[in-house]
Amino acid sequence: MGQSQPPVLDPGRLDRAFDVVARQVADGRATYAALAVARHDGPVRSTAYHRDGELDPPPRTLIASVTKPITATAVLQLVEAGAIVLNEPLTTYLPEFSPRSPDDTRAPGPITLWHVLTHTAGLTDAPDEFFLSGVPSPPTMLERICRDPLRFAPGTAYAYTSDSFYVLSALIERTSGLAYAEYLRARIFEPLGMSTTTFDPSEPGPPQLPLEGTLGPAGLPQDLVVAAFISLAMPGGGLWSTPQDLVRFGMAMLGRGTLDGTRILGRPFLDLMTREHTAGIGELGTGRRPGYGLGWDRPGLQGHSPASPSAFGHSGATGSYLLIDPDNDLVIVYLRNEWDVSQTAMHEAIQAVYGALP
Repeated sequence: MGQSQPPVLDPGRLDRAFDVVARQVADGRATYAALAVARHDGPVRSTAYHRDGELDPPPRTLIASVTKPITATAVLQLVEAGAIVLNEPLTTYLPEFSPRSPDDTRAPGPITLWHVLTHTAGLTDAPDEFFLSGVPSPPTMLERICRDPLRFAPGTAYAYTSDSFYVLSALIERTSGLAYAEYLRARIFEPLGMSTTTFDPSEPGPPQLPLEGTLGPAGLPQDLVVAAFISLAMPGGGLWSTPQDLVRFGMAMLGRGTLDGTRILGRPFLDLMTREHTAGIGELGTGRRPGYGLGWDRPGLQGHSPASPSAFGHSGATGSYLLIDPDNDLVIVYLRNEWDVSQTAMHEAIQAVYGALP
């Protein structure tokens, strides 16, 4: 907690934040939107809005890249256990990891776990053409990452990627002896009571809400594309979850790695994961300050958010966002179900929640 006396949320103004989300659906800007707010002592309010009315309990939706900080937490658990080292070359753990240098004439400098977690490794996402010859498997995705040329020399720029997290899932599996999805279930989801979070939304639990928008190469049947996407179990973007589960994960982060007496990560390693790591490194092509930690965004450092400088969070391509703000004692979850949707509605909702603070 950043303050001994957290600021009080005004109930009336908080109601207005939920009204903002309700209007997004009522006005047809979204077919589904959910907002949840919590503080250190528990959930405050959670409502899921659909064009057919409020949904209680809310369905599972694809949280997309909000998966990344969950994967990062799993990695930091292994760092905490002394099983892996952040600045050790990845070849120590993955001997087959040998991407070519950008100019393909010399070997690149050592790429570390830190580079992957901060999006400064120079690794690339697969182009749409990669998927046109058939549905790849997770091992095929890892194989491509391990051999394709880099976009830039490691550590010289920031370029956001998702496929690079297959390196992290492979590292988790080889270090822990558990399949990646099983590791998350055993070490994060079950301890925190996140019973609805999964890579396979057909598992028992709340039904999935169909993903809207166009995912993958244009012209392909979307039901087949979504099924293929689910089969990839993307460690950088493939989890399905509910507002309640993400609130519990966010409360554990707000509680310095502990929730209801269950510790999933020690304070020094949570602090390491959520501090800014990309100071002095510009984004490739724009030069902007990325303000990124280890698998976490730092919105309060980027000039467009009311979040405090201590805040950390992550967005997803489905319009989803998880935000933890220790200075303001806040956890905010906003979820949508549309692929590659504008983040405008998400920003509106989060800003309205901050409007409930004094």
